Amino acid sequence: MALTLEAIAAIARRLAEHAGLELPAWIVDARASARILALDCSADDYLALLDSARGAGELEELVEALRVGESRLFRHRPQIEALVEVVAPALRARGRRAIRVWSAGCAAGEEPYTLALVLSRALPDCAISIVATDLSSDALALAAAASYPRSALHHVPPLYRDGFVVDGDAVRVAPEIAALVRFERANLLDGAAPRGCDLVWCRNVLIYFTPDARRRAIERIVAATLVGGFVFVGYSESLRDIAGLESARAGDAVYYVRRDPDAAAPPRRAPPVPGAPAATGVPVALTDRRSAPVVIDDDRTPPPIVLPREPPPDDTLALRGHPVAARVTAELSARLAQPGLRSLTIDLDGADLLGDELAPVLRRARAAAQTAGIALAVRATRPGVRRWLARHGLDEEAA
Repeated sequence: MALTLEAIAAIARRLAEHAGLELPAWIVDARASARILALDCSADDYLALLDSARGAGELEELVEALRVGESRLFRHRPQIEALVEVVAPALRARGRRAIRVWSAGCAAGEEPYTLALVLSRALPDCAISIVATDLSSDALALAAAASYPRSALHHVPPLYRDGFVVDGDAVRVAPEIAALVRFERANLLDGAAPRGCDLVWCRNVLIYFTPDARRRAIERIVAATLVGGFVFVGYSESLRDIAGLESARAGDAVYYVRRDPDAAAPPRRAPPVPGAPAATGVPVALTDRRSAPVVIDDDRTPPPIVLPREPPPDDTLALRGHPVAARVTAELSARLAQPGLRSLTIDLDGADLLGDELAPVLRRARAAAQTAGIALAVRATRPGVRRWLARHGLDEEAA
C-alpha cells in the first residue's frame, strides 16, 4: 500500500509531536503502510486512530516499527580495533582515571556491552561509565536483561569470551561488565543528553533523520563530547564538514575528534592522537564521484555511501557479495533522498548470496519510489537471481 503525500506528512507530524522523530518520507511511508496492513484499515481510518484516545498507544507501536534494531556483539571490527589501538592509548596518555561514554541508539544493548568489555580490558585502571540511550522501550527491556542467544558468542573474539556466562541456550553478559552500563529511554533530538563524554558511539542513527533533524542531532553529539574526545558514527555517515570535529583514520576506521573551539583553525587532517598509528587513506566525505558504491557483507568493511554533490537524474546501486538488509536500507534511503532524482536502478547481478530479508527492503523501496515519483527498476539477468525475485514476487519489473 502506497500512502498519499498528504497522509505521509500527517503521520510524520504526529511522530514529531509524539516522539521528536523526523524521518525521511519513504521510511514513514513503508513503516506506516505495514501498520495499516496489520490493522486491516484504510489510511483515513489510521489517521483517525492516531487522533483518538488510543492514538498514543498506536504511535508507540509505530515508533517500534520505525526503529532500526539490527545489532550484534563486536560488530564493525575496524572501529573496535580503533577503540583499542587509538582511543584507549590516547585516554591513558592524558591521565584519564574515569571514562564517560555515550552509546546513542543502543538498540538491544550489544554495542554498549561491547564497549564496556573492550574499554574495561584496555583501561583496567580507569572507572568506566556508559550511558546507553534508545527511543524504543522494547529494545531497552532486552538490553537491560543482558541476555542473548548462545549463538551471539560466535561474533565475540576468543580473547573476550570470558566476559560472558553461558546459561543453557543463552549467554549472559558477566555481571561486572553489565554493571558498567546504564540504560535510559531518550530521543537523540530532545531531552537531556549526557555531558562530558570521552567517547560518543552513535552508529547508523543519523542516516534516518531529515537534514534539519540530523543537524540538531549532531549539535547535541558535539556538545556532549569533551574537547579531545572521540566520536564514532556509521560507515555511511560522514561528519567531515562539521566545524566542531576533525576527522582521522586508523586502518579501515574513520573517527572524529572534538576540536577546541578557542583554538586556531586546524588543518583539514586531524593532528596525531597520542598512541594512534599513522593515518592513511582519505577520510569519508562527499565527493564528486558518480559511480555507485558497492554494498558488501557487513562482516567485511563496507565502503561509505558516497553521493555526488550534484546528484544525477539517473542513479544505479550495485549489490555485491552478501548484501546485508540494514546496509541496503541505508543505501536506498540515501539514494531516494537525492533531490532531482528521476530513476534508480538496483543491480543484483553481482550479489553472491541474496537473503530472504532483502525482499521486504526492495518492496518498501518500490513503494517509496512510487510515492516520490521516482522510477525504480531491478536489474537481474542471472538465472539464480531471477529465481530469487520470482520466489518473492518481485520479478514483475526486473530486467
